[in-house]
Amino acid sequence: MYDTFKTAIATQVSALSGVSAEIVELAVAVSNNMANGDLTLTVPRLRMKGNPAQIAKTLAEQFQADDMVTGAEAAGPYINFRINRTVLTRSVLQAVHATGPKYGWTNEGAGKRVIVEFSSPNIAKPFHAGHLRSTIIGNFIYKLHKAHGWDAISMNYLGDWGKQYGLLALGFERFGSEEELVANPIKHLLDVYVKISAAAEEEAEHIKAMDAEAAAAAGPTIHDQARAYFKSMEDGNESALALWQRFRTLSIEKYKQIYARLGVHFDVYSGESQVGEGMTRAIQMLTDTGLLIEDKGAKLVDLTEHKLGKALVQKSDGTTLYLTRDIGAAIERYEKYNFDKIIYVVASEQDHHMKQLFKTIELLGLPYADRFEHINYGLVNGMSTRKGTAVFLEDMLHESKEKMHDVMRDTEAKAKAKYKANANFMAKYKAKAEAKYKEVADPDHIADILGMSAIVIQDMAARRIKNYTFDWGRILKFVGDTGPYLQYAHARLCSLERKAHVKVNPDADVSLLAEEVTRDIIYQISLYPDILAASIKSLEPCTVVQYILKLSHSISLAWETISVCGEADDVAEARLLMYWSARTVIGNALTLLGLEPVEAM
Repeated sequence: MYDTFKTAIATQVSALSGVSAEIVELAVAVSNNMANGDLTLTVPRLRMKGNPAQIAKTLAEQFQADDMVTGAEAAGPYINFRINRTVLTRSVLQAVHATGPKYGWTNEGAGKRVIVEFSSPNIAKPFHAGHLRSTIIGNFIYKLHKAHGWDAISMNYLGDWGKQYGLLALGFERFGSEEELVANPIKHLLDVYVKISAAAEEEAEHIKAMDAEAAAAAGPTIHDQARAYFKSMEDGNESALALWQRFRTLSIEKYKQIYARLGVHFDVYSGESQVGEGMTRAIQMLTDTGLLIEDKGAKLVDLTEHKLGKALVQKSDGTTLYLTRDIGAAIERYEKYNFDKIIYVVASEQDHHMKQLFKTIELLGLPYADRFEHINYGLVNGMSTRKGTAVFLEDMLHESKEKMHDVMRDTEAKAKAKYKANANFMAKYKAKAEAKYKEVADPDHIADILGMSAIVIQDMAARRIKNYTFDWGRILKFVGDTGPYLQYAHARLCSLERKAHVKVNPDADVSLLAEEVTRDIIYQISLYPDILAASIKSLEPCTVVQYILKLSHSISLAWETISVCGEADDVAEARLLMYWSARTVIGNALTLLGLEPVEAM
């Protein structure tokens, strides 16, 4: 939004200083403190000989104000510029009106393809709070790339192969029930997994207490049997594969229901089991390049000189591991999709694995080795499927939805909170709140959206690398800087549009928006394209969350004094255009974060 003003400043400063306009424009930025000016030029970045403060003073004195840039003032080694606020306001609001849901979008990724791999749960295990992080962060990154013109592909790489499925098969043989599997497959498979894991731990403790001879005579352990079962899967045993395929199919169907509720779309469903001859080729390439070494029958890559230890790629029994399959998958993906970039959204606990993967791909000499990126995130502490301590996403969504619905229905509590001891005002407010609730077309659906908003925003409010401990109080919070607060800000602006006696007019007289609080709202709206530009570099959802919280706070400050209803038509039109633009930006940002903006609540 400020490009026109920056260009005007750069053109004149270039003529005065002899520095190229391109260099000058790069040195001009939106001011951190609007009280000092709208745009600031950092003089040292011009690399001119002499005292920067004196150069700033001279340039500011020589600068000629015009209709675009109304003034310049030196402040040490900086020059603060004032711009024509009416011109800025008009260009910002007209840009929002013209582009609507695509306001702030760019074409910088045009002609380039990115794969974003995210979510990637292990089949036969329910979604828990930990899985949610990869899903919502990955979905944001996918949508963000699309907003910048990339040909983005969302991929779900399921954890559907490995020894744990041998363990699950043994568990189902011991503890499984066909009736329970059909009735509630995911829950039943989790129960089976927890029971067989506990049995394996108990067995391991029992063997520890034995002497060496007794332990040797005890026969194959549960884990030994699980490894043997997985080996039979890799060898193509039809019976083993049939049971595994059944677990996989039931799990994917359940996941699809959850993704639909979250509004998450995947272009490709893949999985470790789907990696074919790419894996064989990967092992052959490792052998041909001399990277593969043997140790007691196992095959590994020695990355110790890169401070990454030794990476096991094939066990002594011939079964493969994550790294083998990931290398094979990388080869197959590039050959199929010819990507310019691939992003793996994987928890920070896998940092070492991802470094081993990327370094191995680099050492193989693959020409696309520089196109891999790992976006990590912190853990949700207190989540363990094996120990049965995970809090499942469906439970979170249900609890959060019910909490939001209770808040929507509890008009008595709302009245007391607002007017406390004033019985007359309480009665009026309660009646108004009850009428408002009845106006909501589908309160159950709205409560579900509010519940998801509460979960998503509390997760995305801080930098993604931060760990946090699961806390129902944090999840179910309705007031403060929360998802429901942002939805309320959006719904309230929608209500204003419905009640206004004028229509949104892009040609409204915006010079009437002269108040300081309206100036702040326009300024916040103008920053959205910059927020998107910053976000594509950092891939931090919190950048967008904190931005819309700040914009919503500015709107709340203006709400009581900058009214629309009851004002003269020209004033009402200008203010409605501003509020409509703010509502559009909030809605766009919520959509980018993977949430459906509500219009009434």
